[in-house]
Amino acid sequence: MGKVVLKDEIFGAVKEKCLAMFDEKKTDLYEMATELMDIREIPMHYPYHHYIVPAVLLTACHTAVGGERKELIERLDTAKQRARNILGGFCGFYGACGAGVGVGIFYSVYGGITPLSQEGWAAANQATADALASIAGVEGPRCCKRCCFLALYSARKTIEEKLGITLSMPEQIRCRYSERNLDCRKEACPFYAKEA
Repeated sequence: MGKVVLKDEIFGAVKEKCLAMFDEKKTDLYEMATELMDIREIPMHYPYHHYIVPAVLLTACHTAVGGERKELIERLDTAKQRARNILGGFCGFYGACGAGVGVGIFYSVYGGITPLSQEGWAAANQATADALASIAGVEGPRCCKRCCFLALYSARKTIEEKLGITLSMPEQIRCRYSERNLDCRKEACPFYAKEA
């Protein structure tokens, strides 16, 4: 792996697109995630995906509950600062995929959970654990798109059960990034779009 260089303007583009989706009242997690993944400067694999997961979840939840735009901006900024700390290759080097950790970032930011919280601390860790377990259900090598989709499926269920917020996501999605992924697992990936 080469040196990872994170650019503020790309994080800014993700944030601006999230605010536009908030204004458009979008809550479909797959649609929102792919809009962010389709930002031209975002590579197939890169730590920006560690921000995409909490950014999508924060935006969708704020939209679903009629949250304030100003509060969403503050929360997106907090999530960005936390996501920046998840290094590239975290999945393989540390055994915890950044997309899964992104679910925990969402949960802690949305719930105002800190290391000293007596309530919610366990739930944030459990949300992360559930997302990581979902991601661990598919063998490597890494695929940032696949891991984001798996993390979002897991988070959607947790958010409905624990927070009472219903978000939409297709029951079965077909990845449109396979051709860009030189390491694609093809039929071994639950999202592989099989050729006719």
